[in-house]
Formats: sequence, structure tokens, C-alpha cells
Amino acid sequence: MVSMVMDREYDVAVEAVRLLILILKNMEGVLTDADCESVYPVVYASNRGLASAAGEFLYWKLFYPECEIRMMGGRERRQSPGAQRTFFQLLLSFFVESELHDHAAYLVDSLWDCAGAQLKDWESLTSLLLEKDQNLGDVQESTLIEILVSSARQASEGHPPVGRVTGRKGLTSKERKTQADDRVKLTEHLIPLLPQLLAKFSADAEKVTPLLQLLSCFDLHIYCTGRLEKHLELFLQQLQEVVVKHAEPAVLEAGAHALYLLCNPEFTFFSRADFARSQLVDLLTDRFQQELEELLQSSFLDEDEVYNLAATLKRLSAFYNAHDLTRWELYEPCCQLLQKAVDTGEVPHQVILPALTLVYFSILWTLTHISKSDASQKQLSSLRDRMVAFCELCQSCLSDVDTEVQEQAFVLLSDLLLIFSPQMIVGGRDFLRPLVFFPEATLQSELASFLMDHVFIQPGDLGSGDSQEDHLQIERLHQRRRLLAGFCKLLLYGVLEMDAASDVFKHYNKFYNDYGDIIKETLTRARQIDRSHCSRILLLSLKQLYTELLQEHGPQGLNELPAFIEMRDLARRFALSFGPQQLQNRDLVVMLHKEGIKFSLSELPPADSSNQPPNLAFLELLSEFSPRLFHQDKQLLLSYLEKCLQHVSQAPGRPWGPVTTYCHSLNPVENTAETSPQVLPSSKRRRVEGPAKPNREDVSSSQEESLQLNSILPTPTLTSTAMKSRQPLWGLKEMEEEDGSELDFAQGQPLAGTQRSRFSGPQYFQTPRNPSGPGLGNQLMRLSLMEEDEEEELEIQDESIEERQDTDMQASSYSSPSERGLDLLDSTELDIEDF
Repeated sequence: MVSMVMDREYDVAVEAVRLLILILKNMEGVLTDADCESVYPVVYASNRGLASAAGEFLYWKLFYPECEIRMMGGRERRQSPGAQRTFFQLLLSFFVESELHDHAAYLVDSLWDCAGAQLKDWESLTSLLLEKDQNLGDVQESTLIEILVSSARQASEGHPPVGRVTGRKGLTSKERKTQADDRVKLTEHLIPLLPQLLAKFSADAEKVTPLLQLLSCFDLHIYCTGRLEKHLELFLQQLQEVVVKHAEPAVLEAGAHALYLLCNPEFTFFSRADFARSQLVDLLTDRFQQELEELLQSSFLDEDEVYNLAATLKRLSAFYNAHDLTRWELYEPCCQLLQKAVDTGEVPHQVILPALTLVYFSILWTLTHISKSDASQKQLSSLRDRMVAFCELCQSCLSDVDTEVQEQAFVLLSDLLLIFSPQMIVGGRDFLRPLVFFPEATLQSELASFLMDHVFIQPGDLGSGDSQEDHLQIERLHQRRRLLAGFCKLLLYGVLEMDAASDVFKHYNKFYNDYGDIIKETLTRARQIDRSHCSRILLLSLKQLYTELLQEHGPQGLNELPAFIEMRDLARRFALSFGPQQLQNRDLVVMLHKEGIKFSLSELPPADSSNQPPNLAFLELLSEFSPRLFHQDKQLLLSYLEKCLQHVSQAPGRPWGPVTTYCHSLNPVENTAETSPQVLPSSKRRRVEGPAKPNREDVSSSQEESLQLNSILPTPTLTSTAMKSRQPLWGLKEMEEEDGSELDFAQGQPLAGTQRSRFSGPQYFQTPRNPSGPGLGNQLMRLSLMEEDEEEELEIQDESIEERQDTDMQASSYSSPSERGLDLLDSTELDIEDF
């Protein structure tokens, strides 16, 4: 029964815990301490139902009997101060000694349903924290403060902690009323005590941060209605002392947010809060001006001066995030500081980081003011100049020696480029068009290079036994994921050229565990934007990887290298990304194959050499996309490959392995020998061969040329790295000049075998124009199409070659161009949406 608590199905685990609770209540001594200890960790489960059941078990096992209130009612229990203190002491001991989790919010949430009344006894909690004779340790005080804040947030907001799943969608009217009453009770009790708590724990950043967060749980109107303005003054004084005393980001963020809540113009005490804010910012600004002058005039600063300047900048940056500090004009002095850092490199990175953030917030607040009113051309021009100048500073910081400065510059630069992209004029804000900014090619290249150097790197191994090192590795991974996500946003919003996505896609397989979800989402969004261009980017990614491998190892034995095997896995993953919509992606897959064949034969060995072309092994990567082809497309691609190979010299009787592999992927198993006579020996051919198809050369020639797709963009130029002299593939160029009929292939090739009589009419290919996606009938048609393709592969073993040829001739002779249906390679005619 105890083992079922860890069942994979949450419903089963919950019922197991409830049964253990019944056993615990009614059968003393049955459950051993080891059995109970197996249930305790479940209070930190992600499923709230299971965690709540485990919390009830914990309550009945540890808290209820020790409080000695078994015979008391609920009201008597709440009126017993001794019992309440005992409850919190036991809760504190369990949390500290168990070392099962770092956050008390999950434990409070687990106990809320069964011990909510005790957890809402804020009088006992605050008395434990403020009394001097409690002799609580540092860890115990921090834990009690976290329990206090967690219970206050649970009572006032009613939301479970982050990451805990709950099936409820909302609160009932009774629960909302209880929540409002608890919020008032919490506010009335803590408003007088919060300044005292801040004064006692102001020196400890870990304790003062959650105390400042308590203000978000208050009903702030009580400051006015309850005539508690004097406590507001005390709180503002303590807040200023905390901000001046600390420089930790968490403390400053909590303090800035608390002051932001109070500086609401709707409150009658707004003038007092605004005055306190002005006093604080004036103090920080004066300090910054003095320290900046010392930095600009001196070539050397000691550690204390650097720390003071960095701390002041951090405080101003934190408050600039939540408050509009435009009237203090911090942009110019910060830009002077950053310019000196770029020119001389003498400014410490501790100073550069908050200065970058300050300038960033200054630009955003200026944009906010301009967006709310009709700005003049002078204001728009001034803001654009500031933004461009800051982008240039960030671009210079990308090459800084300090990694933190580089990453901060990349994040801020990515955000600014996204904000000032063409998206900013959407929604009737066309007057902001002069602010739209497109990065130059050099900046785009530097952003892509930064990504390669800082994101796609091999991290250290986790699980080394050092928990601190593992935690650091996880934090670094999160930072790299943020950098990659910022770059992908620039791609999807059109800020960067979409071809730059190849730098991301080519690492899809190698870094799948770390960034697979981000790259997959980027690939999906890119395909929704432009299916054809996205397919070309996938091919470009494979070309780039292949070229890099060719540069490093040369063409000999390339397909046997582990890196090449990884490339095949990547190609297979790319092929799977097309999904089951075979008909919808037909033109894209054909285009991808043809462009891949061109690349594999784009460079040839000397005419008197029998060596294979250096790019020929690329055909093995291309074979991973062959299962996405229709049978008639495979035959035409075979003909196209055969004609291309006619211009390549090779030793007789020694077929090239990549060509053999690729032809196998294009041929049905039983027809491999028949359709690739150049590659396979005669002993592998079918025993029964039919007469040759009349005018086969003419038919295949006209059909292979029709593989040119509509609106094909030029393939990006790749630099050859082969060491031998090359000659151009004049045969491919000659065939490109002969291309002229793109519709012949699609219109002249009905779906093979038994499908022809059913699918030859144009009415079959008319899909419903539904903006939400293809209808059920269209999906059933595709499933039927795929099933009959599979049946055809089995039936073709019993068919003779003559019968299939006669069927092809009859189908082509009895169907006029208007009866053959729509162009299957033209997605605009099919009007099929990608989903």
C-alpha cells in the first residue's frame, strides 16, 4: 500500500494516501516510521491533489497528536496560543530537518486544506518573529518568514505555487468572500508590524526580500480608511533604509515594486509616496553624479569606489524598471560611461552591466511617452538617434572580454531590435514608422556568431556529486536557453534574415536535450510563415554541416565518420518534421530532392579521374527524405539522377556507394535492379523482364525537367573546399536551360496503381477553404491515399511490367489536361493550409 503512493497515476496515488490516513486514524501502530517517511516527500509533489492528501497525512501523523488538542473543536483550537505555537514549531522543525525542498510555499499549499486555520494565525507567526526570547536560529527565522509570506499569499490570492497543477478554474462566491475577509484581516494585523519586522531584519537580504513582498498581499485602501498613515510613513522610512543599505537585485526589485504599489494616483496618500520616491531618487542620482565624475577624471579606481558606483547604478536601474525616472536625465551620463568603457576598456564590468540596463530603460520610457501622444518629428528623430547609438554600443560590447557583459549586451540588443521592428506600427500606430529599425548585415552576422560561441557549446556533465556545481550548470543552461530564445524571436518576427535560422536548425539533433523544444517551436513557426523557404533552410543547414565536415576530413571515407552519422540522424529528424501531410508537402519534398541532387554533383573531379565527386555522399543524407515521396515522384527523380550521372565519369563495374544508397531509397524493393541499371549488377535484376517502354528517353526527359517548382529561390552560395581541380557540371546547366514546362509533370502524373480511376477527376482535389484548417473529408482522403500507397507496394509484386505500362499509357491517353486535376506542385491552387 505504501508503495502505491508513488504510483504513476495520480488518482491511484491519492486513493492510496487516503487509505493510509484511515489506517493511521483507526489502527495505531500499523504504520511504521519508515512507512510514514515514505509518504512525507509527497507533500512537494507537483500535483496538488496528491500533495494535499500527503499534507493531510502529515498533519494527522505529526501535528495533530503533538498539539494535544484531539478533543477540542475548531474554534477552541484557534483560541489556544500554546497549541498554535506548538504547531508552528513542529512545522518549522519538519521543514528544516527534512531538507526535502527549498521553498516553504509548497508545504504551506499542501497543508492548506486541512490546516488552513492554523496557517492563517498570523498573530502567532509575528509574535514568534518579534519576541526576543525565542532564540531562533538564522535558518529558522528565514523559514518562519517564508511561511508567513506563503500563507499570506495563499490567503489573499488563492493560487497554488508555480509549477503545482490544479484542476480548478475559479473560486466560488463563498470562497471569494472568505478571501476578501482574510485579506482585510491580514492587512489590519501586518500594517503596524511590518515596519518593526523590516527594522529587525533589515540587515539580512534573504529575510527582508519576502517581507517587502508582503505589501502585494495587502488591501492598501486600509491605509486611508483605517487612519494608519503614520504606519505608512514608518514603512517608507524603512524602505529607504533598506534600499540604501542593500545592492542585491532581489532586494532592490522587491523594494521598487513595493514603492510602485504605493505610488498609485488613486490613493489619497499618493503625494506622500511620490515625495518619498523623489527623495530616494534624488539621493541616488546625486551619489551617481559624484561617483561618475571621479571615474571620468581618474584612470584608476579602488575597489570601494567601484563597488559604490556599481551599487548606485544597480539601485537606479532597479527603480528605473518600475518607475519613470526620465526627468532625472540619466541617459547622457550613462552613455558617457559606456563610451569610455568601449574606448578604453578601463571601466569594470560591475559598472558596465547596470549602466547598460539604465540606458535601455531610458529608451523604453521615452518610447512609452511618445506612443501615448502625437509626437513631433523632432522627438521621433531624437529617440531614433538614441536607440541607434545604444545599439552600436551594445554591438561593441559583444566583443568585450567579460562574458557577462557580452550576454547582457546581446539580451538588451535583441529586445530593442524586436521592439523597434515593423511590429511596432501594428494597431494604428503608423506614426511610429520613422522608428522602425533594421539591423545591418554586419550586426546580423555578429549576433549569429555570438550564438555559436555562447549557446551551442558542450556544457559540463551534471550529476558530478557537487550540488553547487550542478546548480551553477543548470543556471548557465537557463541563461543559454534565454539567449537562444531571443535570437529565434528575431528570426520569426522578420528582424533577421530567415536564412540565418540554418545556424540554429543544424544543431537540432546534437543539442536536442537542451534546446530541442525551442528549436522545434521555431521550426514550426517558420514553416507556418513560409513553407517553401523553411524547406530550403533545412536543406541549407545540411549543406553547411556537410561542407564543414568536408573541409575538416576530406571526401575519402566521409560517410563512415561519426559526425556524418549524426548528420543522417538530423536529416531523419528534419524529414519527420514534415508530418503526415504527404500530399500537402509533395512539392516541397520534390524540390528538396532536386536541389540536393544538384548540390551532390555541383563539383566534379577531373575528366580523366574516376574518383567520386566530393559532395556525392550528400545523397545519403538526401535518402532520409525519400519516404516522403510519392511513387511516381521517385521514378522521375531516378530518371533525373540518371541523366545527371551521364556526365560524370566513373570506373565501369564499380558503382558509387552513395548513389546505390540513394537509388535504393527511391526504388520499391522489388524494382531496385530494374530502375537503376547503372548501379546494380545484372544478377540482381528481376528474372522476368518486360519489353522496354516505348520512347522512354523522351518521356523521362520531359518529366524530369518539369520538377522545377514555382518561385524557387536561389540556393545560397557555398564555397567549395575540395583540394582537387574541378570542372563545372555543364550537363546540369544545359538541363536548366531546357526547363520550361512545370505543369507537365503534375498534370501528366496521376496517382499510381488502383488510385487512378478514383482520383483522376478535378473535383477530388477541391479542398474546403476553411481558415481553421482542412476538413474531415480532406483528412480522410489523405489517409486513404497513404493506405492505398502501402497496398500498392504489396500488390506490385504480382503485377507484370507490361500491365503497368499499359495502364500508364491508357491513363495518359484518356485524360485531357482539364481532367487531370489541379497542379499538385502548386500549393496556391490546392489552397491547403499548414497546421
